[in-house]
Amino acid sequence: MSLSPEIKNKTPLIAIFSCCLVWGTTFVIVKDSATLIDPFLLSTFRNSIAAIVLIIYILLRKKTAALKDKKMLIYGGILGLLLAAIYIIQTIGLIYTTSNHSAFISCSVVIMVPVILYFMGWQKFILKQVLAIVVVTVGLILLTYHPVEDSFNFGDILTFIAAIICAFHLIFAGHYVRKVDFLSLIFYQFFIAAIASSLGLFINVNFISNEPILFHPDSINNVLYLGFVGTLFCYFVTVWSQKKVSTMYTALIFSLEPIFASITSYFVLGEYFNTNEFIGAALIFISIIYYSLPKDFLLNLFRSKSQLSCIKSKNCD
Repeated sequence: MSLSPEIKNKTPLIAIFSCCLVWGTTFVIVKDSATLIDPFLLSTFRNSIAAIVLIIYILLRKKTAALKDKKMLIYGGILGLLLAAIYIIQTIGLIYTTSNHSAFISCSVVIMVPVILYFMGWQKFILKQVLAIVVVTVGLILLTYHPVEDSFNFGDILTFIAAIICAFHLIFAGHYVRKVDFLSLIFYQFFIAAIASSLGLFINVNFISNEPILFHPDSINNVLYLGFVGTLFCYFVTVWSQKKVSTMYTALIFSLEPIFASITSYFVLGEYFNTNEFIGAALIFISIIYYSLPKDFLLNLFRSKSQLSCIKSKNCD
């Protein structure tokens, strides 16, 4: 029995795992940054760093022809507006909620995608999706509902809205990336996201809050980490790895992201779950694992192990 290419070549798996670990830590980093820098400014910096590095890379490789495609600007603009909204709303949400709440709510985007595709008329529900959606919904309620106050946390609501926008971003990105040059598309995504975030900052400061722009020097390291590592590096590594690793393995690894976020938030910020929250988080995690696994995965895994034991013992029929 030969092992799958994913198992033979561990480098892509390690790369995806590393990105998952990094993204798990970004919830704590953003939580820490939320009180040091304006959310609009943070999104502007994150996207600007990624856009600047990308355009330099594109110019050095002399692949600027695709940048002139009008479709590139339109598609990248749509993704950029969605990405800016995700970063800004999620950051504001983290002002009012915990990073582990934000992580588990955000990972529920996996289940939101088929719901949106259904209402867009692009996909029909299957029983597996329905079960996962129901269990995730129960998990989200247990995680975010506060019986004493008889209400939901405002930060959790904002994070949920950001997760819905993220689902739309995933759907459109998967659709657009098949039509245009990938590098140019993500450059315009980051570029438009940076512009949209800076415009949002201008409007918020001058017409809504009328307060000085929040920026503390202590946030610089966080901004650099989020821009270079959490945004640009992980984005590229993930795309490269997904060319070599199946969607199933990728989904399973990324389902660990909220676990890493919770571990980091516990040791760094001292955040933890109460009983209801823990049950809710566990239901969300189990549902995403269940949703990510193909129907015959466990059966095939059992068969593979049986075959491997058979070969080792040389006792095959």
